[in-house]
Amino acid sequence: MDAHHTVQTPRSAVGAIAMIRVVHDDPQAIGLIDPKMGSVRLGNLFDIDEGVILRLDEHSIMLMPHGGIAIVRAISQALAERGVEHRECVEPCEIYREAESEVEAWMLYALSQASSPLAVDLLLDQPARWASVGVRLIHEAKKYKETADDNVLGRLIEPPIVAAVGRANVGKSTLINALAGQQIAIVADMPGTTRDHVGVLVDLGGLVVRWIDTPGIDERIADGEEIELARRIVAQAQCVVQCIDSNDDSGTLDDRLESVIGANVSRVRVGTRADLGRHCCRIDAAVSIGENGQMVGLELLVSQIKESLVPASALADSRPWAFWSGIRV
Repeated sequence: MDAHHTVQTPRSAVGAIAMIRVVHDDPQAIGLIDPKMGSVRLGNLFDIDEGVILRLDEHSIMLMPHGGIAIVRAISQALAERGVEHRECVEPCEIYREAESEVEAWMLYALSQASSPLAVDLLLDQPARWASVGVRLIHEAKKYKETADDNVLGRLIEPPIVAAVGRANVGKSTLINALAGQQIAIVADMPGTTRDHVGVLVDLGGLVVRWIDTPGIDERIADGEEIELARRIVAQAQCVVQCIDSNDDSGTLDDRLESVIGANVSRVRVGTRADLGRHCCRIDAAVSIGENGQMVGLELLVSQIKESLVPASALADSRPWAFWSGIRV
């Protein structure tokens, strides 16, 4: 069997523990301890980290190091340097041999990749839902048309992009810091402090999104690198959050950004710094975040963004979900 390894936890997200499956007939030959079948050992992982090693079967072991992105990348590189190539493609039925059907194997793999807590119960229910309509193999599902919206529910597995846009110095950076619960972007009381985009994974009521804070854009900003950066981000977004402060009477978005928003992209207009004055234009939610950490209005904003991306009706849909269609293997 060709030696190779696959990273079975999300490579772009930090976790407590990562899982790296290594297929190799002699792990000791590449510097790893070799536990007995079905047993686990604590071992050194190429002097990069110390982690748990589990013997899965006669050909493969599972490495479980700490889940930092840099650690996983370094271990993957060390394996490749020892002739154990990295493979993006995996076959869930080979990994999850305990699964009672192909659908269940894919469900278990999807659980390892899903970014949102809301995905867990929904995924666990899918084997039973598909079995109820006589589907146990993935190819059999193609004949069944009455399925849940996999484009919408797929956002529970792969985080959708939320682009925060607006004029300079309207509180976009403060907003992302409050949502993430930590200092993410540079914040100051001067226009244009955020000079580049800042992205972070944020849990919005069980839906994890990739929130990207774009540079402040308005008519005073000439065409250039900042405009192109913001346009690229907005063009990829599934949701655009327009931040508007009380000094902006019109609440209009710069035409250069407006022109690249897709027809099916959801939009939420949030009035920032609501404590400083009334917003004259239409807004969907108002937030006020003071220096003392008080966060007012975030709950409504979170629920509106969540509903715009994954509506409650989609979560409540009892039809089977072809969840495997959006999984990268």
